[in-house]
Amino acid sequence: MSAAEITMRRWLTRAEGTAAVAAGLGLVVVVLVAGLTAGWPSAGSAGLGVADVVVFFCLGAIADAWVMRHIDWSGGALIIAFFGLRIALLSLVAVLLAKTPWLASVTWFGIGVVVATMAWVAGLIVGHVRGRWPIYDIDVNPAGAPCMVKREVSA
Repeated sequence: MSAAEITMRRWLTRAEGTAAVAAGLGLVVVVLVAGLTAGWPSAGSAGLGVADVVVFFCLGAIADAWVMRHIDWSGGALIIAFFGLRIALLSLVAVLLAKTPWLASVTWFGIGVVVATMAWVAGLIVGHVRGRWPIYDIDVNPAGAPCMVKREVSA
């Protein structure tokens, strides 16, 4: 594995990890609010909404990583196709859950979906902003002018 691949993997793992932590915090908040305001069955519905979104984004991370490792320039089209497939599956799961007795509150399920989506995206943004690409580090050469320095990344 090249240094660039190691750097990319670390950076994406950090961003996805930050997003997962944010979604976990969103789960705790939405379940507590639903449980205290509408009862614990509604909290379960909100938790299912959060779980649905987390599965959606985790499948996306796995699919995107696979595509980026195995496909050439046409990988972007495949990533969009996988995204469409995940949207269809997310919608199908939501419609099927709405028709089952597992869902005590469709409203709280929807709130869970919205909160988890917002938390995941915010976590991704924070993870990417705080992530560091060492290939873009600028050092100063002995003459005092900034220069790009090739760094070795240890595994």
